Amino acid sequence: MEDTKDAFVFKGVAERLTLGITRILENMPGVVDVRFAEREPAEKRTLLFWEQKNTCILPEDLRDFYLTTDGFTLTWSVKLDDECVPLGCMMINSVGRLCPLLQPISVFSLPNAPSLADLDWEESSSETGLEPAPSAPHFDSRSRIYELDSCGGNGKVCLVYKNCTPGVVAQHSEIWFLDRSLCWHFLTATFTAYYRLMITHLGLPEWQYAYTPYGPSPQAK
Repeated sequence: MEDTKDAFVFKGVAERLTLGITRILENMPGVVDVRFAEREPAEKRTLLFWEQKNTCILPEDLRDFYLTTDGFTLTWSVKLDDECVPLGCMMINSVGRLCPLLQPISVFSLPNAPSLADLDWEESSSETGLEPAPSAPHFDSRSRIYELDSCGGNGKVCLVYKNCTPGVVAQHSEIWFLDRSLCWHFLTATFTAYYRLMITHLGLPEWQYAYTPYGPSPQAK
């Protein structure tokens, strides 16, 4: 009886987390093997340790998300010629995998070896009649960047803190997409807005490229 009650409670939590998308997918023609990975909530001390280690304050909505589930994975497949082909994948890294995109330079690196910081340049947005786009993150100490989703190797969705000062706690964050050519594309100002965007696009391959000037690849389309 207790097991039945726990299963019912979890199903309710799962429905709220997925905004009911699991039922929608299961009722779509050709969609099979919809899987939602159950995860325990993250502990508050784990979140506090992350903030202290990275000198950043997690946004409140992302903190609440981790206190509900330590990460998120929902996958689904389609049936083609009697074969199940994996297609959709929605993922948010756990706190333990919310790692810096830019790792500290190793003491074994060559003194003049190129780094991502060499890709930084200042862009002047002097186009008239257009609303200025958000300033892109930097690959140096001015930004603190953490990977939310590796996008199956097609880029990276990142939690980004901009205008950082060494030793000072960063508080304001945004969600950005880093494509495979290492160009930045603004997605949303909050984690909640990004989460809803991810659910809306059903985790289809390369959906983040819809927010770039060139869009998804012909294969993804």
